Amino acid sequence: MYQTPTFNQIRATILNEYLNQTGLAIPDDSDASIRADGTAAVVEGLYAHQNYIVRQLFVQTADEPYLYIHADQIGLPRLGGSFATGQVTAIATVTGTEIPIGTRLTDGKGYYWYTTNSAITTAGKPVTLQIKADNVGASYNRVGSLMWVTGIAGVMPTVTIDTLSGGSDGESLERWRNRLWEAKKLGKSLSRYEDLRQAVLGVAGVANAFIYPRRRGVGSVDVAVTAMGANGATLPSDELLTQAQYALQNAAVFFEDVRAFKPTAITLNVTAKVTGVNINNGEIYNIIERYLTALAPAESYRESVLSALILGVTGVVDVVLTPNQNIDPTVSMEQVGWIRAGVISVTQ
Repeated sequence: MYQTPTFNQIRATILNEYLNQTGLAIPDDSDASIRADGTAAVVEGLYAHQNYIVRQLFVQTADEPYLYIHADQIGLPRLGGSFATGQVTAIATVTGTEIPIGTRLTDGKGYYWYTTNSAITTAGKPVTLQIKADNVGASYNRVGSLMWVTGIAGVMPTVTIDTLSGGSDGESLERWRNRLWEAKKLGKSLSRYEDLRQAVLGVAGVANAFIYPRRRGVGSVDVAVTAMGANGATLPSDELLTQAQYALQNAAVFFEDVRAFKPTAITLNVTAKVTGVNINNGEIYNIIERYLTALAPAESYRESVLSALILGVTGVVDVVLTPNQNIDPTVSMEQVGWIRAGVISVTQ
């Protein structure tokens, strides 16, 4: 591999050539030495620029402006922001009240969503409504509750968020770079499993995609889709799932039966009883939450892995976890289980 010469090496080469041509030694304070310094600096800059140009030739090392050129060559533009969509549940106290399309909700902090379907209430029964953010961005992914901007007679002032995900800012540089690199590696062939996965990942708001070949029989390919959420990956909304299905069908040239689907959330409550010295319960809580949040669909809860993470905290001597055995989510033709964090409790 060619090694780019340093400034000192370039300067020494110039002075040696001068010595070979004239037979004269060059003092450091001579005019020739000063000229050698200037020339070496310019040549060093040219080498640096050449190295910069070489880096732009490859997706893995190209700077942002040149990634747009690579993307244009293979038809893989950078994803823009996406709208968070999802479902909320309202509770009515009277029968017959209409909640029209476009009714606005807020978190009280300057963020707004609106309903995309209408509903007629029945007293004491939950009302399910689809909602969409009024702007793009990951900050519109939420959990918890929202409230009506304008109160609706006979309807409780707050609604419970069932799902509200898929909102994203413009695609990050490194995520885009990774998609470009995967596309370069895959080339022009179509209908391989990874082609299908990359097609779904090209939908704004999708966090990840997991391929399940022949889950429903020969010729079928199912793709479990997760969405960008307020606290990491979460379940996709129906709208995002529809977009993923459309992308999947366009990419499935040779597969007869392809389907994008939601994993089935399995809530797991975890209790940790720790012993030791100067233990911060909040730190232990965060470790458990991060571990559960990072689990992928069909991935098992491993008690030994979580225990090891907690025992790595300074001051922790022992930990007893509940559940104290591995939990394997169901993976079948009907569902793909996805372990999600439930109630987390840390005691000493």
